[in-house]
Amino acid sequence: MEQILRGKTSLVTGAARGIGAEIARHFIKEGSVVYLTDINLEGVGATAAQLGSRAIALRMDVRSSTEVRAVIQQVAAERGGIDVLVNNAGVMTQGAFSDTSIPEWNELVAVNLTGVFHGVQAVAPLMMEQGKGSIINIASVSAEKGGGAIGNVWYGTTKAGVVALTKGLSRELGLRGVRINGISPGVVETDMVRHSLTPQVKEKILTRFPLGRLATTEDIANLAAFLASDLSLFVTGQTINVDGGFLNT
Repeated sequence: MEQILRGKTSLVTGAARGIGAEIARHFIKEGSVVYLTDINLEGVGATAAQLGSRAIALRMDVRSSTEVRAVIQQVAAERGGIDVLVNNAGVMTQGAFSDTSIPEWNELVAVNLTGVFHGVQAVAPLMMEQGKGSIINIASVSAEKGGGAIGNVWYGTTKAGVVALTKGLSRELGLRGVRINGISPGVVETDMVRHSLTPQVKEKILTRFPLGRLATTEDIANLAAFLASDLSLFVTGQTINVDGGFLNT
């Protein structure tokens, strides 16, 4: 079967582990050269080393517009452009809204929302000049629920901002050939949430998933590869739920 991302250059944020690492792995399998970025250079370097010669690790803090712009310009200079940006880097809060401190809220916004803004603002001009490109933003079903099975209302609020950004920018970027879409996962068994998934919590959550299981990182990566590829050239401004029917319950 033909590789659907052959010849493309992709950049994935938050790629040291979890969803970001799996998206990078899947993109490489489908033929892309992938720049894996993360604030944790040691971690992302180890992940890239496992993925082979088409995986390049770079340190990038999505909270810094200067750093994001510099990395994206570096990648574009090395590769002659960027075809795909995946804004995956994220942090999460849990518990009652009153238990979230101002520093925690500021960190949520800085990573989950401003980080996406920095990525789009840096890559969009390059893609518009190319006349093509795909931007994929990782949101969450908590954007629609105002908090989900794991993340709280503040987390959901930042992810709702990602959904609105995705929809609005599709109108501004579309006429220049740039597509922007989102993916809203349900609960995914990653390191970020695994400590919260006690057997009792997991059993309770599973009763709310019609498909009877939690999402895997592969479930998210499969959709990301489709949205990154030319198979989805007429898809933009959409945020697609990968939640096993969670929002229907």
